[in-house]
Amino acid sequence: MKLKFYGATQQVTGSMHLLEFDNNSKILIDCGLQYESGDKLDINDKFPFNPSEINCIILTHSHIDHSGNIPTIVKHGFKGTIYCTKPTASLVENLLYDSVNVQYAVNKSKKKGKKSKQNTVLYSSKHVKESLEHIKLIDFHNKIKINENFSFTFYNAGHILGAASVLAEINENGKTIKIGFTGDLGKENSKIVVNPEIMPDIDYLVCESTYGNRKHKCLNTAEDEILNHINLSCKNKKGRLIIAAFSVGRTQAILFTLNQLYKRGELNGIKVFTDSKLGIQSTRVHEQFDEYMNNEAQEFFKKHGDLFNFPNLKVIETEYDQQDLNYQNEPYIIVSSAGMVEGGRIQQHVRNNIHNPVSYILIAGYCADGTLGNKLLQGQKSIKIGSFESPVYAKVTSTDIFSAHPDRDGLVKYLKDSENKNLKKVFLIHGDKKTIEGFKEYLEEINFNKIEIPIRGNEYTF
Repeated sequence: MKLKFYGATQQVTGSMHLLEFDNNSKILIDCGLQYESGDKLDINDKFPFNPSEINCIILTHSHIDHSGNIPTIVKHGFKGTIYCTKPTASLVENLLYDSVNVQYAVNKSKKKGKKSKQNTVLYSSKHVKESLEHIKLIDFHNKIKINENFSFTFYNAGHILGAASVLAEINENGKTIKIGFTGDLGKENSKIVVNPEIMPDIDYLVCESTYGNRKHKCLNTAEDEILNHINLSCKNKKGRLIIAAFSVGRTQAILFTLNQLYKRGELNGIKVFTDSKLGIQSTRVHEQFDEYMNNEAQEFFKKHGDLFNFPNLKVIETEYDQQDLNYQNEPYIIVSSAGMVEGGRIQQHVRNNIHNPVSYILIAGYCADGTLGNKLLQGQKSIKIGSFESPVYAKVTSTDIFSAHPDRDGLVKYLKDSENKNLKKVFLIHGDKKTIEGFKEYLEEINFNKIEIPIRGNEYTF
């Protein structure tokens, strides 16, 4: 059996790992979009294998860097089954259709005013629909036998709703090998999602390393952290708090936290608006799967009957709602996407408030280099969004309290908890080159010496 790495190697995006067996069966773990800085979208349109020969895809979770190239592989002839959890199936439907919309919008923008008619769209809604028809729903902890050589089990990864780690069990040539794929892990004691589970008795581990070189800074509870920002903006300055949040996972964690603050009487009549089509869709999916959430969320749901809705909250869904929001004068809170302030409705709210010294822009997640969110956090004195230009007078800050990945210490704890007498090697993926190399050096300093850093195209024979 061979394990081949075809994505998220010394980079974060494009997760895709191939298991190839002696009987020529082929199983893919994730099929994500690669969109590193400088990459062209069409880099995703070619595969280093024949898509029609892939027997099945095991999808760890819904995020586009893990799922976003599934419609492309279907377009090119994949006919097998896609295995994932129930929440992942519901979330990925919204995310893939949104991906189509984004691709067409970007393509239209690039063509505008140019003679070139080159299409840079990978797939259409038709391919998304076909992809969804391949999905088979799998519960956590149920061992699924694919063939005589291969079975797998989902374990909870934390990270976002429905996210799974994959314990792959291979039986070939009279021996059994267990390979664990973490997928994306969550940090312990997160809002909404459960803590990551340890996969038992693994021989090899393919481990994410997103934040392998950093420590989370925020030591507050989520409620205290958000309340502090509300006090600084809405209460002390009578200004507005604009929260830039990812649509899936982050928006729901923030709305849940604001609901908790409302129940504690901390909002004092301050209105809250959520303005993101995908965020609203994802929140409705979350409402269907409270049984997949952690004890804090389940207990709150039992007591109050609703995790995300409260009287102060207004969901922006229509053009009339948008216009009504534009005429709001009193202090208020907006939760909007995209989280990196690259496109989406958040840009409208930044435009409306960036010139106002009593407005407060809170970036609630990671912002890649070159994104508008990153530029704001770096202290850029003016911004340009399309034809709009303005000096930056609003206060801009960030928080990592809602981070959906463990930091270095969290990853070390996960690795130590995973260590057993059978563990032979850990492959570090899903992190940039500098991060992964720094994390490997740190692990070796603490005598964890079973580390390998694969590059794209590397294959390992077991």
